[in-house]
Amino acid sequence: MRRDHFVAGIDVGTTKICVVIGRPTDRGALDVVGVGTHPSNGLKRGIVVDREEARTSIAQAVAAAERMAEITVAGAYVGITGDHIQCANVTGRVRTGQTGEVTSEDVEKVVQSARDSVSLPSDREVIHTIVRDFVLDGQPGISRPVGMSATYLDAEVHVVTGMQNIIDNVEKCVEDCGITVQRSVLEPIATSLAVITEAERDLGVILVDIGGGTTDIAAFDNGSICHTSGIPVAGNHLTRDIARVLHISTEDAEMLKCRFGRAVADMVSVDDYVQVTIAGTGDAERVPQKLISEIIEPRVEEIFSMVKSDLRRAGVYHTINGGVVISGGGSQLSEMPRLASAVLDGLPVRVGPPRNLVGLAENVATPAHATGVGLAIQAAVNGASAISGAAAEPLSVGHAVASLKSLWQGLVSRLVPSRRRGSSH
Repeated sequence: MRRDHFVAGIDVGTTKICVVIGRPTDRGALDVVGVGTHPSNGLKRGIVVDREEARTSIAQAVAAAERMAEITVAGAYVGITGDHIQCANVTGRVRTGQTGEVTSEDVEKVVQSARDSVSLPSDREVIHTIVRDFVLDGQPGISRPVGMSATYLDAEVHVVTGMQNIIDNVEKCVEDCGITVQRSVLEPIATSLAVITEAERDLGVILVDIGGGTTDIAAFDNGSICHTSGIPVAGNHLTRDIARVLHISTEDAEMLKCRFGRAVADMVSVDDYVQVTIAGTGDAERVPQKLISEIIEPRVEEIFSMVKSDLRRAGVYHTINGGVVISGGGSQLSEMPRLASAVLDGLPVRVGPPRNLVGLAENVATPAHATGVGLAIQAAVNGASAISGAAAEPLSVGHAVASLKSLWQGLVSRLVPSRRRGSSH
């Protein structure tokens, strides 16, 4: 693998901007060479509310990653999130031509037929069109139908849409930093590439990515994605709950949450106390650490109850056998998997840090960095280049990362062009 082949992913989150610069290796791993983070200003729940503040935050994170990697980023993959995201599973059908063999044109037509069945208001646009399965004359499970004999070709397709203006505003903030948005990618899809194993995807797995402003959901069954969604409750809500109940600043509340918070209050001793500073008066007061967790626990229960309800409405909750992977900065609370499993009827739950990394891997080893890593991985597998004028070269795959390539083939290789800029998503 050439040493000058760099890729970049930009996770534009509500709490922080995370930029990951990497270099694909000959063994298929991602060699992390630059990481930059900066608090998000001008964003709420994945929506730009102040373009200049958001641009400045992105620029600061990019600059930090560039200094570490000693390169200038010209293009990057950018994450899209928010509760404006919607999805639909649809089907299309075409009759093959006189030869009775499926052609690439047939594949394009059947996917377009399925996509066209999605009602799309003028203010929404397609972010991803992902083929879940091809069916030949009633026979499902066909991965590559071109050249096979059939009278009818059907396609089962997962279509993800979002609000056009929301997506455009995020992209404009990145472009204002002098960076080309090579692709906009739904964040849970990117995160899944970094944290989910092939075995989990085949069994059926739920990804719950708990960010600052939104919690993203992606469900996989029989090796393909079957549901994507987002809910407007996440880690910042826990922080605000603590601040309101204890009458302290949000900065102090965030510190208490990270240092002393647990998702299950019964795991905290009644004898442990911590000193807080009351906002406004500046008075010092001792509060039980258990109280912090008693504030946190019902909100975490609410998040996973909303996840459960969302999956039930989509009709996929009872199809999942492989368990739940939680990721994102909000997943790092102690006892989070235990409470999540209790709410989700005993499904096994694990925390998902990024996988298959070398180089500065320790700088992105937490679930908070999973989306940025996943975006860089997607750019690497697609052969994108973060450097202006550099020739693209796809990620090679060795035995150590065959599962990563398989996961990618199950997802991104089936993505059909949806967004502008002449690239598929």
